[in-house]
Amino acid sequence: MNLEKTNNNTNIQAVTNAKLLSSDLATSDTDKILNIAIKNQKIVALGYLPDDEDIEEINVCHHLIINNVFNIGCFVKNNNSKTEPNTQLKESPHIRIIDSYELIKQVNDQSLESSPNCYIASVQLSECLFILQEANKTPLSTHCHLILEYIDEETCTLLTNTKLPKEVSIGIYLPTESSPTIKHIETLILSKTISSLSCKPESALTTTIMTYFPNNYAKICNVLFNEASKAIFNIEPISIKIGNTINATFIQKKQPHTISIIISNGVIKTIKGEDNE
Repeated sequence: MNLEKTNNNTNIQAVTNAKLLSSDLATSDTDKILNIAIKNQKIVALGYLPDDEDIEEINVCHHLIINNVFNIGCFVKNNNSKTEPNTQLKESPHIRIIDSYELIKQVNDQSLESSPNCYIASVQLSECLFILQEANKTPLSTHCHLILEYIDEETCTLLTNTKLPKEVSIGIYLPTESSPTIKHIETLILSKTISSLSCKPESALTTTIMTYFPNNYAKICNVLFNEASKAIFNIEPISIKIGNTINATFIQKKQPHTISIIISNGVIKTIKGEDNE
């Protein structure tokens, strides 16, 4: 899978005929088609395109626009995600990646720095349970987001029966193949017990979300990339408005939910090569 930058500094580029994903699938079919024109990384027109300038049009008919998408697991492991912008994570001053061993050490001796920032670590289940145990004894001085390296039915049941302390939130790496566990994971996301999803860099996170959760992917994207983005990671989604520099993914609405375009920090990139599944 290759990314090809298509922006230049002289001409306007427009990604056309896509629909902005609504948090309610019942209404997303009736949303107006959105044309987004970009120049110098900023939106210069929405809807009607200027007819007095040279415009390079990229037609993405039958695609949905998912705003503010990020694959936080790739970011934590310092891997590039080819299908999620992740710019908002890289530029955030409110996120601190920490090794799981170091996090456990600081939680154990109560040396976590008091901070408005969010510590993020990839953890095994045993490490997660230890941090939860300690956080329930003594509130942590800063928020910790724990991304479980592995999840199965037993882990799902445990999370269902666990009340998370307010200083701890949970994310997971999605299974590489669909399984009965997916239904349980869906319930945990919608109940906001799970507040981030990640996958390996060779996979496309939004494609996986739409494939695994065909009936609720719109609600799930809203929970992850709007609500949790603000509440946990202190990342305010940048609205798709004139003058803004955005991060968004353009994905086919129907199977196989191929991602054709991403906009990363206002730069349009087309995805070429192997299927991004």
